[in-house]
Amino acid sequence: MDSRLPLLAVDLAYPAPAHADAYAVLFAGPCRFDQPHTRLHLDASYLALPLRRDEATLRQMLQRALPLTVHAYRKDRLLVGRVRQALATHPEASHSAEALAALLHTSARSLHRQLKDEGASLQTLKDAVRREQAENLLLRTHRPLKQVAQAVGFQNEKSFIRAFKGWTGQTPADFRATGLPTS
Repeated sequence: MDSRLPLLAVDLAYPAPAHADAYAVLFAGPCRFDQPHTRLHLDASYLALPLRRDEATLRQMLQRALPLTVHAYRKDRLLVGRVRQALATHPEASHSAEALAALLHTSARSLHRQLKDEGASLQTLKDAVRREQAENLLLRTHRPLKQVAQAVGFQNEKSFIRAFKGWTGQTPADFRATGLPTS
C-alpha cells in the first residue's frame, strides 16, 4: 500500500494557542488540545496489513514522515485573495507592484514570484478587479466616465475606455446603455 493513511484525530498535550484555527490547515483530522499525551490517531486496521518495505525503505520513509502527515501551510496560497482585496480597497496602490507589495508587507519580487506560483499575475488580477469595479459603477451609478476611470485606478479616461473595450468588447458607454456584459 503506497497511499497516505487517513488521520482520524490529533491529540496535543498543550492548551489551544491563539492561532488554533491554523491547525485545521496542517492536519486533516480534528485537533484536540489539553490532552494527557500528544499523539496521532490512525485506523487500527492498517496494522493488520502485510509489510511490503525493507529496512532501508522504511528508514527513508520515516525521514520524510512529517510531510506525509502534516499538510504544508503555504501563506502564498492566500496571496491572490489578499491582492484582490488590496486592489479593491486601495486602487491608488494598483499603479505599481512596489506600492502594492508595501501594502501587503512583502517585496515586489516576492509578490510576483508567489503570484506566479499560484498561477496568477499581478496584471491579470488588476484587470479583473478593475473590470468588476468598473462594471459595478457603470451599472449602479450615473458617474461620468472620467470619474469611473479614476475610481478604478486609471489616470485618464482614454486609457480606461481602451482597457474596458479590451475586457468586454464594448465601450463603457455601450455597456452602461445595454446593462449586460458580453463576455
